[in-house]
Amino acid sequence: MFDKDEYSTKEMKVETTKSTPSKDGEIWKEGSVWKFKWKGSECGYATKKDAEKGLKKINGASKEED
Repeated sequence: MFDKDEYSTKEMKVETTKSTPSKDGEIWKEGSVWKFKWKGSECGYATKKDAEKGLKKINGASKEED
């Protein structure tokens, strides 16, 4: 017979993560890391500003040599 004192429930939460963008150069946040894909590689940065700089550098739009 079923004993309700031995039964426990689990709180369920809705997953709120977005799917990974499939286009090169789209920046998204995954956890605490800002990422973008470029020509088959995935790059991750601590801040969105750094991700934007990295994307400019990798796609040739940046003239600075860091």
